[in-house]
Amino acid sequence: MIPILITGIIGFAASEIITYYWKKNHPSKVYVFDRRIHHGEIGVILLCILSMGKVSPLLSSLIIGCGLGLISDDRKDLKKWFKFHKR
Repeated sequence: MIPILITGIIGFAASEIITYYWKKNHPSKVYVFDRRIHHGEIGVILLCILSMGKVSPLLSSLIIGCGLGLISDDRKDLKKWFKFHKR
């Protein structure tokens, strides 16, 4: 149980570090095929992918931690998720 919890914390911390450096070094908005993508959406997609397959408990806790970190960092834009507004 403890290794799973620690792995989840590592995943969450990794997502926080990634979003911190991304915001610091890149423009605040990301576009794919000329549509706006939020990193909270990526977190939701990670969690959905995880629910579809059989993954080891350690890897799944890492993915859960990373997905929750991305979601929590972008929750202020929750109403804009999955709208895919054009540039």
